[in-house]
Amino acid sequence: MKSFRIETPTVQNWSCHGCTACCRGLMMIELSDEEKRRIEGQGWTKEQGVDPATMMVAQKGRFRLGHQSDGACVFLDAAGRCRIHSRFGEAAKPRACRLFPLTLHPVGAKLVVGVRFSCPSAASNAGPALAAQLPALRDVAELVVPDGFAEFPAPAVLREAGLAWPDFLRFVSWLDKIMSTENRPAALKLQRALHWLGAVEKAGFDQVSGREADEILGALSQNAAAELPSNAPAPTPPSSMGRLLFRTLVFTYARRDSIQDLDTSRGRRARMLWAMLQFARASGPVPELIPGLKPVEFSAIENSYSTLPASAEATLTRFFRVKIQSLHFCGRAFYGFPLVEGFQNLALLYPVILWLARWLAAAEDRSSLSEADIERAISLADHHHGYSPILSGAWSRRRVRLLSQRDDISRLCATNHN
Repeated sequence: MKSFRIETPTVQNWSCHGCTACCRGLMMIELSDEEKRRIEGQGWTKEQGVDPATMMVAQKGRFRLGHQSDGACVFLDAAGRCRIHSRFGEAAKPRACRLFPLTLHPVGAKLVVGVRFSCPSAASNAGPALAAQLPALRDVAELVVPDGFAEFPAPAVLREAGLAWPDFLRFVSWLDKIMSTENRPAALKLQRALHWLGAVEKAGFDQVSGREADEILGALSQNAAAELPSNAPAPTPPSSMGRLLFRTLVFTYARRDSIQDLDTSRGRRARMLWAMLQFARASGPVPELIPGLKPVEFSAIENSYSTLPASAEATLTRFFRVKIQSLHFCGRAFYGFPLVEGFQNLALLYPVILWLARWLAAAEDRSSLSEADIERAISLADHHHGYSPILSGAWSRRRVRLLSQRDDISRLCATNHN
């Protein structure tokens, strides 16, 4: 691969802390032909804890790593360590395992790095700064990034692509500036960003470029701050349709389908359908979709909670800034969506995260949210973001359009702010 520049988020740290969450049934590790041959050649036996007959599973003409009866990866040992890593070193593991939770997205002649916050260490910002890990990041990039990535075009801002990368990145930079405003709640910053993008869409400014673009986008940003001051009156609640659509979105993000569930029985499908109907009705107890979360009344989750601690606000801001800086919300990194549509999907994660955090608190009979609640809720929500085919489907895209047309995305952010 030719030389390339790597750019990391300015606000994110990470290192693996061995929690093994990524190895316990919620990820499918697809193998390349070379990886399959390499693992087959490692000589695994039942005596070593790995049955060669079940260590790989054929699926749609490809192969993936197998799983143990509890859903854990077949190579995860009783001590919570990867058997491949222990015997042969990190380089012998599949590329997907070596990459997680890092993301690498081509942006012209450079690569931007992000993280999947479904990794608890990423959510808690634990470890050294990503900027201090460039040699390791480059090694991983050499494995997974295709030659010729510099020729990939920039995504569209609205509907039609056409901007060169430097001009497209002006939009991304202004989004990050809005989200980096100090001493403002994450919800307000998201509202301002949505207002700003709405003005871009309404005025058809998606093709502006050069110095003129910065002048126009800067003026729109200032107008968004003026239109949505920090001392604004109480927000208008979302429409009844908006609340219904939002609960169906929460159901999508909250559910967890393990490897065992892929070959699900009719009984599980029926339970999921019943759970979805309960979310639509929002009455009675919330179904237990996430292991460890006991059912609680919908009313206990949707009631107001105390103000978020400053540390939780900082965590939320970091989450959204990393997604923006790494372009993990549009283009090739997010189902090919244009910037505006992708950011609307990203902004909806805020009320989803707050809803899940309140569920976590309500399950422990608490009426206030902690930074730990927010971190775990972010991990739960980000598991699907950009990776679940359901979220790229026609119904999901129509749901977001309907919420946007009613201004319900901004209202959901405002009313879910504590």
